Amino acid sequence: MGRWLIASASFALLVACGSDTGEARKPDSDAPPVGATEPGAPGEDPAEIARKLTEKPWEVVSNKGETYLPNVFYADASENEQIMPYAIDGHVMIDRLVYPTLGNPNLYTKSDAKDELVIVLRIEDAAFAHLGAKIEPVAGSHLSKLVVPNDPSTGFGFFLIPRSARQPNTESNKAISSGKGTDVVRIYPNEVFVNPEPDDMPAVFKKRRTLRFVFRQGAMAKAPAGLYDLRFEVKKEDELYRPSSGAPPVYEYQYNAVRVFDREPDEHAVVNVTDTQVSVGSTYDGMTKEKLDELVQYLNTTTDPAIRSASFITFNGDLHNGGSPGSLRQRKVAWTYEEEAKSIVSLLKFLPLPIFLTTGNHDGYVATGHVPSAVKGLDTGLGESLKEVITEASPKAWPDFKMAAYESYLQKTAATDRLGGIHRDIFTGGFARTVAGSTPGFDSWKEIPREDRNYVLYDGFYQWQKTYGPLYYSHKFGKSFYVSLNSFELRQHRRSGWGMYTVNYGGGMSDVQMEWLDREILRARTDGSDLIVLAHHDPRGGHQGKDLGYYFEQLEYRSVYQSAINYLVSEVWNPAVCKLPTWALGRDQNEKCVHDGLQEWMRPDPEFDCGWGERKADFTCGAAEPFASGIELMKRLAASERARTLLLGHTHYNALEVLQDGEELIPGHFPIGGDAAQKFATLEVQNPLRGFSVLQGESPRFTDYDQQALRIDPIEESFASFVHQYERSVAGWQRTLSAPTGPRELVVLRLVSAADLSSQTYSSGKNAFGFSVLFLDKKTDARGIDHPQINRAKFFANVGASKFDTVGSIDIDRTARLRPHDPQNPVEKLFDW
Repeated sequence: MGRWLIASASFALLVACGSDTGEARKPDSDAPPVGATEPGAPGEDPAEIARKLTEKPWEVVSNKGETYLPNVFYADASENEQIMPYAIDGHVMIDRLVYPTLGNPNLYTKSDAKDELVIVLRIEDAAFAHLGAKIEPVAGSHLSKLVVPNDPSTGFGFFLIPRSARQPNTESNKAISSGKGTDVVRIYPNEVFVNPEPDDMPAVFKKRRTLRFVFRQGAMAKAPAGLYDLRFEVKKEDELYRPSSGAPPVYEYQYNAVRVFDREPDEHAVVNVTDTQVSVGSTYDGMTKEKLDELVQYLNTTTDPAIRSASFITFNGDLHNGGSPGSLRQRKVAWTYEEEAKSIVSLLKFLPLPIFLTTGNHDGYVATGHVPSAVKGLDTGLGESLKEVITEASPKAWPDFKMAAYESYLQKTAATDRLGGIHRDIFTGGFARTVAGSTPGFDSWKEIPREDRNYVLYDGFYQWQKTYGPLYYSHKFGKSFYVSLNSFELRQHRRSGWGMYTVNYGGGMSDVQMEWLDREILRARTDGSDLIVLAHHDPRGGHQGKDLGYYFEQLEYRSVYQSAINYLVSEVWNPAVCKLPTWALGRDQNEKCVHDGLQEWMRPDPEFDCGWGERKADFTCGAAEPFASGIELMKRLAASERARTLLLGHTHYNALEVLQDGEELIPGHFPIGGDAAQKFATLEVQNPLRGFSVLQGESPRFTDYDQQALRIDPIEESFASFVHQYERSVAGWQRTLSAPTGPRELVVLRLVSAADLSSQTYSSGKNAFGFSVLFLDKKTDARGIDHPQINRAKFFANVGASKFDTVGSIDIDRTARLRPHDPQNPVEKLFDW
């Protein structure tokens, strides 16, 4: 029907509310202005705060100030172009239904008259052309209102499906029924809104509309408290609608996407899981995938009251492994993320609680398709090639894929020493982005033509966006404001490697995500929420919890060298693989060196980490001062009194720190010469794949890693340059917690891996891998905090066969200064590490 008709007269919104019979009734109320906030901090102009928090055209923000979607286009096909399929058994998990999802669910409270369940679709006009939809403006709002017929048999259908009714309803390829005898609850929206489309909105995004369906208290009245799958359908005469002859029907579903509460508790508990690192088809199966299976079974069967009363699950990154130590063959690597996602979804859908997922580095590795020569030789001898693997793969996620064009790209990048990809200012998708200005349009989005982008074999973040949800977002529960960051936001060519082997593992954030975080912090200030930040990496930097303030250089990926492949494929340990250069300081080196990814944070990328106004004609930074994301994030955590808890993963052990006001967060400077330079140069090449990449940057080129040919001079020069840049970045900042209104603390809580990949132990040698329960309750102390915080924790360790030991519980004293290994630290008393 083309674009919708804009109604010039007032239309009644013809949708039913709170009735499975389709009986219409008047909406509860008009939608509140999106971006409306409570009064801000003292001294701030409320009008200016409201302007800063105004919802952008690409966002969806709840009436409580949660950013459900910082980028509504995240799952669009145009933003996830890769060669290998991300569909699981032919089914794309996220296409039109972009919120809520398996990894970004909705929590709805029935007793709260102001609460709303919001469902967001990115949907093309043709998918509901038969409805004769119209839109009309909404006074005082940037949103428009969608008008559709009120006919249960023809129109949009939304269904809440408990697990008891999952079969045969959730995945059905036919229209389903609801009501008596089915346990399925059909819900009808009070209102349907349409996101704005500014004139400068890129044409590729205008192929679909952003619709948000709002369900208020009356609409949710018949949904009992519980956990639900969510299904949406477009129907015509009680059948699923097909936009054209032969087209697939319009429907989609998400597992465990909505939890309904009768009442929202003032105090609550959450289960915390991290670093499952699911790998398939290798020896890592038993250490990762099977351990997640055991965890899911335990959570479903335990009688532990702390778990049974938990409200949801938080997750701190590395859901995937992105490969396995011995999986270097071309077919296995090409299908890695899709196969892992298939296993993960098959397990997560049986969780008894909704799970809020956070990304980690293993979730976001990229491959351009440059196969290490030793792997290519092995596969050639066995009669297999990457071309054969790609030809068989279907459906491909790259539009109009041509093998000849891809082979030309590989030749071009090989000839220019860009095995990790052409250098482009792209994190994901097809656009370079910068911080949005004061105008409401898309001037901060710069489209990069497809022919100028990298022709990636796969990107783990694309699998994530098409399976679980957005890469970062926020949600609230009670007075707690949870902000999930993507701390592996490196540009696509910096996340490249082969399988799980790459050279840049540490954290990074774009200025766009940082500006979004600024607004989340402001939202917490305006409504008095307690801010809990979840990230995979520690923005203080360092390595294995030490050397804080040191940030690793972002290196060029230059393949996996011969002797490392021999070890990884044969699994026969050769000490030479991890041998350090003679100039390196002595460190304990063993076979884990090849898997050492415990860099916490990366240095700025000097090529692109600056504002657009500082770019040269070729869009690179030149001599501009770079954006140091680790330092910038620490500045924000230090300055915000609402940010008092930081939950981390990555290191595979439990650790507790409590930082107090006046305590130095990161050092003010590093010594450049002597042992310091030698020490940090050693850290840079402790992982030999990084050492090989550094070596390959010099002439002559090496086919294998000769650590003695690796000179310290260029690494020390890079370190000296970093020190000067670091000191400029921290200049003028006191590097301590800000406490203008009273005592201030920051709890930094690292959690152990759920995979059997931890070296931490308890009870004289038992491995500590497992999970925890975090208790948010009120505590009376000198700080005068009147709302719940994470003040207690209970730790569980996997002992096999879906059984878990209770290691112990701790109280977190937020008024005391604690270092990880202080004798009085309660985590130190429980664990050995």
